[in-house]
Amino acid sequence: MDKKLISIWGGILLGSILLVVFFLNIFQIIYFNEKYYKVPNLKTYTLERAQEMLTGTELHIKEMGDEFSDLPLGEIFLQEPEADTIVKKNRNIKVWVSKGSALIDVPNLTGMNFLDAKVIAEQKGLIVDKVVSIKTQGMYNEVVATDPPTNTLMTKGEKVSFLVNGSEQIAEVKMPDLIGKTFDSAIEILTKNTLIVGNVEFSSVPEIKKNVIIKSSVSAGTKIPAGSSIDLVINN
Repeated sequence: MDKKLISIWGGILLGSILLVVFFLNIFQIIYFNEKYYKVPNLKTYTLERAQEMLTGTELHIKEMGDEFSDLPLGEIFLQEPEADTIVKKNRNIKVWVSKGSALIDVPNLTGMNFLDAKVIAEQKGLIVDKVVSIKTQGMYNEVVATDPPTNTLMTKGEKVSFLVNGSEQIAEVKMPDLIGKTFDSAIEILTKNTLIVGNVEFSSVPEIKKNVIIKSSVSAGTKIPAGSSIDLVINN
């Protein structure tokens, strides 16, 4: 075969190969660099931060709703597709946002045997903290009160204390001084002294700071039985 003809065919073949390589590169650029993306991990981020993370991509966030979870309020706790999944452009990334930890209603455990009440509290996800025994009317080992009280909203893992009928003698405690304390502080002080909050009333004394205790049904320093109920008046 003529060398000139061979050279021509060789040039055509080489040109064809270069043309195929060129179009193959174009195909890869279009389909792998522009149309496909690796999904980032959006969990633990807020919706606003997740939107920022997708800036410059052709992916979109679709909020599916909110549910209770172990993550703080407002953070994404579930996404679909999962992180590192390869998806085409314009894909919606479905996300679910945390409502925070599930709230638990403290059940009515008063009057129950402490052992039964303890099981119920732990099944609810609460941790039994202090157990204070006093001698009072009722059955032995009967729950007299809980702290926090019935119907208080708590989160899993929080602590609940019990006042239980069980000691041989009526224990006496000294009434703490609650005047000028906030209601939350008063509850904490009473609980530490094995006392219970009774009726709560409100009054208005202009010259005194608002939302503090201005009167209690028992004077500070008075010795009273443990488990006694203390009525309070709050300035509003």
